[in-house]
Amino acid sequence: MNTYRYTPEKIVREKLYFSIPLYQRLFSWGEEQIKGLLYDLENHFETTCDDTPYYLGMLSCIRSGNHYDLIDGQQRFTVMTLFAIVLRDYYKEWDGFLDDGKRLKFISRTRDNEYLAAVINRQTDVLDPNRKMNEAVKFISNFMLSQFPSDDLREKFARNIYHRMSFFFSELPDSYANSPTSLNKYFEAMNAGGKGLEQHEILKVMLMKGEDNKDHLTRIWNAVCDLNRPVIRRDEKESEEYYRSKYEYAIGLCRNHNYDEAFKSCESSYDSEDNNTIGDIEAEQHKFDQSFAESSERSLITFPEFLMMVFDLYLNLSGSYSFYRQELLKLYDPQSYTIRYDSHSISDKQDFYNQLLFYRLLLDYYIVYKEGDETANKYNIIFKKGSSAEALKQYQSMLYVSQTPFYNWLKPVLERLHNEPVQDTNQLLVWIKRIDNSTHVLPASVEEMAYDKGIDRYWFWRLDYYLWERKEEYFDSEEERQIVDEYVFRSNRSIEHLHPQHQENNDVWDEEDIHSLGNLAMISQSFNSQQSDDPVTVKFARIMDQAHNHALQSIKMFRMYLDAEKSPSGWKVDIKNEHQAKMYDLLIKSFHIE
Repeated sequence: MNTYRYTPEKIVREKLYFSIPLYQRLFSWGEEQIKGLLYDLENHFETTCDDTPYYLGMLSCIRSGNHYDLIDGQQRFTVMTLFAIVLRDYYKEWDGFLDDGKRLKFISRTRDNEYLAAVINRQTDVLDPNRKMNEAVKFISNFMLSQFPSDDLREKFARNIYHRMSFFFSELPDSYANSPTSLNKYFEAMNAGGKGLEQHEILKVMLMKGEDNKDHLTRIWNAVCDLNRPVIRRDEKESEEYYRSKYEYAIGLCRNHNYDEAFKSCESSYDSEDNNTIGDIEAEQHKFDQSFAESSERSLITFPEFLMMVFDLYLNLSGSYSFYRQELLKLYDPQSYTIRYDSHSISDKQDFYNQLLFYRLLLDYYIVYKEGDETANKYNIIFKKGSSAEALKQYQSMLYVSQTPFYNWLKPVLERLHNEPVQDTNQLLVWIKRIDNSTHVLPASVEEMAYDKGIDRYWFWRLDYYLWERKEEYFDSEEERQIVDEYVFRSNRSIEHLHPQHQENNDVWDEEDIHSLGNLAMISQSFNSQQSDDPVTVKFARIMDQAHNHALQSIKMFRMYLDAEKSPSGWKVDIKNEHQAKMYDLLIKSFHIE
């Protein structure tokens, strides 16, 4: 079994046979999964060129005599077998794939073997059908008849799947077969991933074609591709200062073009295998990192986004929205085995991989990362030299949650860090603020920042940041400043009218006042739903509760509450106007950076 992609056609041509070990779970795909796959296949074949593969994922296996035991991917291979049972009526080559039932066997599952054999041999009366498989076959049959009005179209679809539905195979070393513990850990880790082969994994395989230093390049790729853990591991006994020095050392080596040494200083607990094998390592020595199975995200961006950004920077593409909407695989040029976009292409893969490592080190060190799960929503940063570490963390967090396209600020920041060192957090914060300011223009008047005029939600997060940064100026007591200081940016997407739009339980305001900036704040959708059209006093009680628990959803909303508390009449139009003037003035001042 080599490293190229496999199709049903190639499986037949190379005479490959498979079995599913007893410890594997039973076939479990239901109608929704099969329907999703069939419609996705149909859409892919209709919208791509005749030879464009459809990748269904990675199959992991171990050679066992004259066949392969499927360690991961048995659900998908079983589905492919069920496809063959139906599609052979429209494209006869599928009979060769079934090979009278010999292509796939279930070890020690006599009933499943008997069921498949009976269906493949067209026995109409099956005594003990496998319910899940039987339902799948019926659904596939109905799909072919209902979705395609002619036999010609059914044949074309069946032919496309036979020649274009593609897998990569990962063959584990034979030593795994004799180590049930290691094999079980591998199986559990693969199951925890829960998804097929990603485009960047396919691209990794493609880029390795024709490369002499395949092993080294793959090691770099493997080191940088997992953004859920730092590329340099921190020992529990290391101080923060010493850990930071390891990043500074590696980044310094990259600046001096000593990439090999920089790579040696990075984490080395990834496989040294080539693109599609686990490698020549003993099963009992293989270690599985827990982070492989974790679902929480650490990085602000995904690896495909990071990869696209490095392509953009490396090829000097000035990429914007249209570039970042490209599929990774569409950038791959099969003629040159490299990346090509318009007239730009990567001529030196070793240099590109070196820069990939360099940018990953910069991303880890200078950019905030998420801690805990999604509900915790806390951020941290490794780089803390200077007095603005907390402000740098908060500003980057604000840019992340405000859904500003990451490449608008992250790309120029990393590019500048790549070209010149930064002295401290103060300097980096100024860089980022200036970049952010260049991408936003403050409306000419506060009247233009109204709800009914489509106010950009970004301004609410920006206000929250500058209220946080200037808490000494905008909050009087130490207790208030402490509450604000602990504010954490969240991806709130709902604009709240403090004085409600429906005014049955409140004073009557003009529509212009209701929708004005002074009466608005950004909160979570769930909190907005809870607020409903309650009286302002009830809403303020909830804000007070958040303040007491140091869990504000909006600093601006907290400021609105405090402004109303200072007035004997509470939240009235005149208080709203004063608050609004202060907020707009703060936005104006925020564009002046010393």
